[in-house]
Amino acid sequence: MMREGEAEKQKQYAALIWTSRELADNDLHNISLMKDMEIVQKTPIRVLHRRSPLERKRIIHWMEIEKVTGSSNYYLLHLCTQAGTYIKEFVHGDLGRAQPSIGSILQCRAEILQLDVTDVKMDLLQ
Repeated sequence: MMREGEAEKQKQYAALIWTSRELADNDLHNISLMKDMEIVQKTPIRVLHRRSPLERKRIIHWMEIEKVTGSSNYYLLHLCTQAGTYIKEFVHGDLGRAQPSIGSILQCRAEILQLDVTDVKMDLLQ
C-alpha cells in the first residue's frame, strides 16, 4: 500500500545541514522562492550495489531554510518532495550525481547531519 501512488505521494522532511560558508539572508530567501523544482538524480553511490543504475527525475515542491541559533554554518532545512527523492544526495550532490543540489544552488559544500520525516501526504481519492 505504501508503494502505491509513489509518484503522487509527497514527503516532508526536516534536515540539519552544515554548509562550508555562512549563508546570507538573501541565500535563505532565494531557497524559499524555489517551488516545484525538477531535479535529476542518478542512483546514489551508497545504494548502487543493490539498485539499478538509473537516472530519476523528482520534484522538490518547496523548501525553507533557517539558521540554527548560536551557530554560523548550521541550518535547519525544511522541504517537501516527491516520494522517492534521495534527500541526503539532494543536499550534498553525491559527487555531481544529483543536479541541482543544495550545495550547487548555494555554491558551497553542504552536508546533511540529521534527517527526519515530518509528514507523508497521499492522495487516496484516485
